[in-house]
Amino acid sequence: MINVRASQIFTNEIDDAVTVKKALDAGGQFEDLVQEYSICPTKKIKGDLGWMNEENIGSLLGEQVTEKDKGRILGPIHSQYGYHIVKITDVRIDHAAIVFSAETLMSELNERFPDAHSVLFKEFHIGLPVMGYGKTETIASVCETHGKSVEEVLSKLNAEFETHQAPSITPEELKTKRESNKDLVLLDIREQWERDISYIEGSTLLTTQNNESLLNSLNKDAEIIVIDWKGDRFPSFQKWMSQKGFSNVKGIEGGIDAWCEQVETWLSRYDIDEDDGYRYEDIL
Repeated sequence: MINVRASQIFTNEIDDAVTVKKALDAGGQFEDLVQEYSICPTKKIKGDLGWMNEENIGSLLGEQVTEKDKGRILGPIHSQYGYHIVKITDVRIDHAAIVFSAETLMSELNERFPDAHSVLFKEFHIGLPVMGYGKTETIASVCETHGKSVEEVLSKLNAEFETHQAPSITPEELKTKRESNKDLVLLDIREQWERDISYIEGSTLLTTQNNESLLNSLNKDAEIIVIDWKGDRFPSFQKWMSQKGFSNVKGIEGGIDAWCEQVETWLSRYDIDEDDGYRYEDIL
């Protein structure tokens, strides 16, 4: 999995955004221009937006991110808030555990990872045969049949498998647990605009500004429930928390969208159209 750290210069004025871009093209220092032009609160920390995962930053670039993208500057990018110039300040690659290999039988893959066929179809247009896979068919033989790169397929399967192993809790289980455990910690890792639409009472929004002080205040053994949109953001966050020593972090299956559908049905649900061009608030 690839994680990217970015900084931004934000302004309401297109003229300022253009001026900044020209200055950067002429060799100007990003950090200096942050102080001169940015009106974002992150100005206090040199425009730092923190880390984001591969899926989110990929929607910004429209292509796979590599370590060579470190230092790349994007923009001006227009959003409903104003104009953003984003700099990729760091790229970190967390290699997924190697669970499946080229010689892994398709029957074993299906048994250990039932969602594998959905991944294969979505990412590589490899559909499940009507009669199923043969007893001797392997990941390598299927890739060869469909003209796909074994390395790319294995990388995706192993990464997705690791993501699916992240501990989770159903909305109904969380409802019951909240009634019996008043010390339960609810961390909301969405954007402020998402939380403005709907949020779980008693949860705390984790931001670039408060994450250090907030996490330092928590017991490393505390039971922590992570709230995201549809359950697709929390696995990478859970892994990050684990690296920081937190041992009991779970995500809500289906995210707050499932919570609003199954538990607090009076709360508003929302959608993010990932095909509707780039929107700043979708990814940062």
